[in-house]
Amino acid sequence: MANGLDQSLLTFVQNAIPDGGIVFCGEVQCHETAYELFVVQQKARRGVLVITGGSTDPSAKPPLVLFADTSFDFALPQSLIPPEVLSQFSQLLGITRSSANQPTTIASADDIYPIGAALNTVLGPIAGYSFRSNSTLGILQELEQSDAIPVSPAAAPTGSILVCTTTYSPTGPVSLGSAVILGSDHKVYGLDIRKSGAWTCLGELETWIEEYGANNQLFGFLLRARPGQAST
Repeated sequence: MANGLDQSLLTFVQNAIPDGGIVFCGEVQCHETAYELFVVQQKARRGVLVITGGSTDPSAKPPLVLFADTSFDFALPQSLIPPEVLSQFSQLLGITRSSANQPTTIASADDIYPIGAALNTVLGPIAGYSFRSNSTLGILQELEQSDAIPVSPAAAPTGSILVCTTTYSPTGPVSLGSAVILGSDHKVYGLDIRKSGAWTCLGELETWIEEYGANNQLFGFLLRARPGQAST
């Protein structure tokens, strides 16, 4: 990843991502601002990291973390990154959907970490609910605005959706979030990028809470089943 990066930016990124893999994907210039795109992988999760600044010019602004999450879905409606930059980033990542720089109506399976699309395949037939976003921040917002029932993650019933949102500060560290479903065996299941995006058991609920609760906020929700699907 060091090719094309000056040492100050390289050091900044390594400090901002203390664990996991980092790949530099490219830089986009817009309105005299440079946006550097990285792909980050932390265990089963994968996400995007955008940094601004980081120039060899001593008068330039120092590098800062502008955005990080499992998808760019949340960045567009929040106006965190210019649409033209998001469009070019999507091309760099090989995301070819025509709506790359527009709000989506359903989470796309063509994404860096299509966690919302994966949840839809499980929850759609049962609850008739579909996520629009693959972003942990977007998924949390959608659940908070729905008629889902908030539950405590530690006391969540079977079938609950547990969300830990991505967290980051302007100087790091970055901790990617996740969204999982609690199974009847008291274990959590989610998308594992290490296994080609397959649904995978990620361990006991208590272990998941201990691992993610240290750096991320945890939320629990229970969707209402459609009539006739309650026993499915």
